[in-house]
Amino acid sequence: MNIVSSIGESLSVYRKDKWIVIFSFIPILIGALVYFVFGSYLYGDLLDKGRAFIEQSVSTGGWSQFFFWLLAGILTIGFYFLLSWTFVLVVSGLASPFNDIISNRVERILVGETPEVVGASFTRLFKRLSQTLSNEFKKIIFIIILNILAFAVSFVGILAPISVLISSLLMAVSFLDYSWSRKNMTFTECLSDLRGSFFSYGLMGGGFLILITIPIFNLFMLPFGVVYFTVLHVKRNTQITAG
Repeated sequence: MNIVSSIGESLSVYRKDKWIVIFSFIPILIGALVYFVFGSYLYGDLLDKGRAFIEQSVSTGGWSQFFFWLLAGILTIGFYFLLSWTFVLVVSGLASPFNDIISNRVERILVGETPEVVGASFTRLFKRLSQTLSNEFKKIIFIIILNILAFAVSFVGILAPISVLISSLLMAVSFLDYSWSRKNMTFTECLSDLRGSFFSYGLMGGGFLILITIPIFNLFMLPFGVVYFTVLHVKRNTQITAG
């Protein structure tokens, strides 16, 4: 099955091109920086302000300590869910130019072409930067709207599976979009590609949807998802051409 063999091929691509590894680590570093900056504020300034407020409002030492640890617990839980829900949107937006380079190099390797030199990659990056960021912004808006729809549908028991399916396909689309936009595919062509590999994209989108919610681990899943879904997309189109 393509969904299984593509895992091995994705890992093989990393061994063939060191620059894919390097560009993959750029989004990881961006994600780590997001974690660090926001976490430093949360457990530094914000928690200190909360401690000062509690000490001023609660005179009893024991209760003051209790409310402080309660606040720390609430912030920790909130921090975890905030990162889980927003990580892909925020970091993928920041890393989109580098993910576009990764997807391009993966496709060239798979079709037997020599990856472009790094200088050319950066030149193309700056030429396509505004277009890439614009596409990413539109994609984020689209994903947010459909996520709201999926969340609303999840409250209807019988429609809950549809909510999961929508979320899984959205995850796949967030990775496939780099291949689609690079080829200037129309909305109809994108839908055709999605419909043609509905099972593969949906199933693996669901898998990445689960993996991407795991803090720290999701830093590595983001660039790997770009590589993996580029492999799936290329294999599907190669089969269509061969047929």
